[in-house]
Amino acid sequence: MDSSEFSYLDIEFIFLGDQPEAADVVRTALADRRLLGFVGGAVEREHATEVAAQIATVSPARDAVLYRVDARGKLREGSRVTKLVHELKNSTQADYVLLDGEEIDGPTPDEDVLGDYGSATELVHGRKLKGSELVVAAGLEENVLTLWNHGTGLMAMSAAPVDTVTIARSNRPFLSLTRHGNTLSALVTGVGSRRSYFPKSVRYFVDLERTVIIEPESGSPAADRLAELDASLLGWETEDDQTLGEIISDQSKLQEALALVKAPGNLKNLKRFVALLGFDPRSVDYLTGKPLPENIRVVATGGPVKTLKAALAEHEREASGIAKLLYRGGWGPKALITSSLAVLGSGALAHLALAKCPKLSSVPKPLRNLLMIAWYADGLYYLGKGLLGAAKARSK
Repeated sequence: MDSSEFSYLDIEFIFLGDQPEAADVVRTALADRRLLGFVGGAVEREHATEVAAQIATVSPARDAVLYRVDARGKLREGSRVTKLVHELKNSTQADYVLLDGEEIDGPTPDEDVLGDYGSATELVHGRKLKGSELVVAAGLEENVLTLWNHGTGLMAMSAAPVDTVTIARSNRPFLSLTRHGNTLSALVTGVGSRRSYFPKSVRYFVDLERTVIIEPESGSPAADRLAELDASLLGWETEDDQTLGEIISDQSKLQEALALVKAPGNLKNLKRFVALLGFDPRSVDYLTGKPLPENIRVVATGGPVKTLKAALAEHEREASGIAKLLYRGGWGPKALITSSLAVLGSGALAHLALAKCPKLSSVPKPLRNLLMIAWYADGLYYLGKGLLGAAKARSK
């Protein structure tokens, strides 16, 4: 059989309660009928267990004919969808079977019946990623960020998802890894251009527990059609090739990355894909259970005041050079006195320059006065704090 028509169906098996063996039950039922396609891992919900399967069909009709694989790997016409799905519901004893999202025997179960999905785990990583940006991206809802620097940039895991669009506005490359049950997703955002408000990005999915229903003989018609189905499920479009080419400049790395995204997905390929795009592949390990390093720090957000305070604390931590003079609250008395005298001295020089330099005469006087008041106030505040700290230390 060599039909030019090709499509597939999403069939979702739902078992009420905790059913850890649900994926094996579904896979066995599909393999017994010699069907062509894939079965994903079991997805746990609050009151149910779901297993999704993608099965190749001869045509895209509502009651299409399914492919059947014979012992030699040749493709044959199998049963029609409606008939077979009813058989599968009986043999697997699933409580619901959804065909392209709709229950075949009645109303589709709602969220109250099935419950919520398990929480997702997210890791964000980038060589120039900043903790202050992540705090802002976490929003005003309560969240907990676990941050650490791995030598290849900042890594952060969050209790609730962060807004990657907010991070993208920084126009620096970053990686966002998300794990939901057995599925891993890598979102890679590159550097944008002046013409684009947001940088371009590509996404790569891997189902860690997805398996083939039947493994056809290599080179057989069934194997070719299975590869075609696999490629169609990746969700990788032609425009993604172009976007990836804009993110990866090295042609050899680009060709390797393009080959990876069009091959069957697995953990090894995901780590290599991440490395080819310039990110640390160890980030994938942390998302899949590797213990976090000892140098982590935990930042809690929630509400305008708490989130702003956390963002300022991260901004202070990231400050370098002369910017460190703006954040001296944690310094010792001697360092505060010395730095404050330097601030006051530089303020006096700036004041003189504003008054005498012709090039600066265009600066409005009220603005000059406001600038110098803030400059002197900063120096005097920390000078006083340093002197007070020194006095307390002597009195002990």
